[in-house]
Amino acid sequence: MLEKNQFLIFNHVLSELYRCRTYQDLGDAFLPMLRMLIPYRYASIMRRAEAGPSIHLVDPLCVPAAFAEAERRYMRFAADDYTAWLSCCREATLFRESDLVGEQKRLRSTIYQECYQPFEVYDSLQYGIVCNGQPLGALSLFRCREDGPFSDHELFLLRSVGTHLNQQMAALLAGTPPAGGSPDHSLAAVAARHGLTLRERQLLEELTRFRNNQEIAEALSVRASTLQKHFQNMFRKFGVTSRWELMRLLLEEGALPWVPPVPQSE
Repeated sequence: MLEKNQFLIFNHVLSELYRCRTYQDLGDAFLPMLRMLIPYRYASIMRRAEAGPSIHLVDPLCVPAAFAEAERRYMRFAADDYTAWLSCCREATLFRESDLVGEQKRLRSTIYQECYQPFEVYDSLQYGIVCNGQPLGALSLFRCREDGPFSDHELFLLRSVGTHLNQQMAALLAGTPPAGGSPDHSLAAVAARHGLTLRERQLLEELTRFRNNQEIAEALSVRASTLQKHFQNMFRKFGVTSRWELMRLLLEEGALPWVPPVPQSE
């Protein structure tokens, strides 16, 4: 189950993502914050470049910076990569490398021995960044054996972040990052699909701001008993039984909005 603290961390990750104004900022600001949500030993973002008929990844942004050595080596051996299809997909793709290839084959591969063995990498999460059917690059998270495997829950979190990364990566590569922060991720459209009343839509907006029942009741000027009835009706329409199940559903649909942080007073 996702707890409030994890949703807040998720929001901080998106905050850093939407503050990025250049491709380089993804490595300087976004990747370090992502580590709070999904712990990793190494991470990289690479953009896709096209040269004639070939498609390859270039310009690695890495955490820590020394890991760029591994990714620069990777670029020399990319033709031998059994996951090279990732940079060609027309839809965002996420996988654990260990789910695709057995341990022996993975650890004996040329790419592993030449690129990642010096860093004692054992497994990775690979996310193909795609916007409007256009492959843009790849985000990779790496762990060593002692770090343990990436969980299914962490795959879910990375997929949820990826719905935002796709749009922001496209904007950064085009040189037009959104001036106002996050794009609209259709919270209103989700409410319409589930047939929410105006009051239920207001309640949904309050929930995405992580307010407690008392704060929501005061904001909507309703009694606690009335609020519970609105909760029950809304949960029934979404097919969930708690606010955290609902928040997870919004993440899965890419509809949990990024809430801009409150500016610090001087």
